[in-house]
Amino acid sequence: MDERLKCLKPYVVILSVSILILLQACATTSSIENPWATPDRGFSVSSEKEEKELLAFMQPCVDHARETISEVALRFKAGLPAGTFFYVVARKDNERHFMVKVNTIDGSRINGHILSAAQVNGRHYKSGDEYSLHMADIVDWLIIHPDRPEEGNFLGRHMLLLQDGLVSGSCNPRNSEFQHFRLFRKNYSFVPPSDPGWELHGKYLQADVSLQKKGEGPNEVNTIYAIRYKLRSLFKTDQELVTMIKKTEEKNLGDPKRYTLREHKVTAYTEKKTKCAISHQVIEDKKALLAKSGERGPMIREILSLTCVHPRERNTVVNLTYSHRYQLSYRDPEFIDKANTIFHSLAFKERY
Repeated sequence: MDERLKCLKPYVVILSVSILILLQACATTSSIENPWATPDRGFSVSSEKEEKELLAFMQPCVDHARETISEVALRFKAGLPAGTFFYVVARKDNERHFMVKVNTIDGSRINGHILSAAQVNGRHYKSGDEYSLHMADIVDWLIIHPDRPEEGNFLGRHMLLLQDGLVSGSCNPRNSEFQHFRLFRKNYSFVPPSDPGWELHGKYLQADVSLQKKGEGPNEVNTIYAIRYKLRSLFKTDQELVTMIKKTEEKNLGDPKRYTLREHKVTAYTEKKTKCAISHQVIEDKKALLAKSGERGPMIREILSLTCVHPRERNTVVNLTYSHRYQLSYRDPEFIDKANTIFHSLAFKERY
């Protein structure tokens, strides 16, 4: 790896106190060990006027949450799968948002426990305190699954989409961005493939997140992973980035007796409003581990990788890679198109 690159350490952004609870609905309440979990992100407002405008923009999604809560309540009472949790987000008058873990539902009353300390109707509640509210008090709801994306969380998703410049103005649950799953990380996001067979894992090497899918051929596997690095020095031009990536990939190829670089091309990628480069490699591995037999034999690994300097954090690089490991007769003719679809969806956190 080029010496200018170094694993990025997590960072913390100070939040506006007045909007803090709303932001807590933006991140899932699951442990970060869960690969589906949305990481905590900072979001601040600069004035009381901006906060009021933001809350007004949220109203359409508040209305949608209230329209759908009865149906969700029926699902909850019928029994959710093991390891699944149901939360509601509430707001009283001009006080801050707070979250309640739902334990029981009695008619239009929701009974549960306050998730974190909150001030409601002049009374202070601490985390774990019992609380009962009317369905009319909710502003959002979310169902957290252990093995797939959460449901609901309309306000949180809108906040994330706002940060990545993917929506503007009022929250609209019918916006196309609400109709598919977008995987958010600390300061970027992308849309993974929706076709069946993909499994989301926590980490691959030092990656933020990785997905894998077995192919039709023996020992065939597709892998997608995203990773961030910190730059030791900045790139002045696209060509500097292209040159660095090409040299680094050639250097890291591995044992030349085992690996043969059949194709290697690195070019500037101009679809994003920042410095990016796209790399295409075709590597022959003469001694690949064959999962079916446990023996070693020849395999091909085709790799398409997009590397971009973060537009707001110039000392940070985001890398998104799609690779296909296959035997010669099983190359996917749509590999490049599939990878480019994912690359096109890459967005960067713009608002802090």
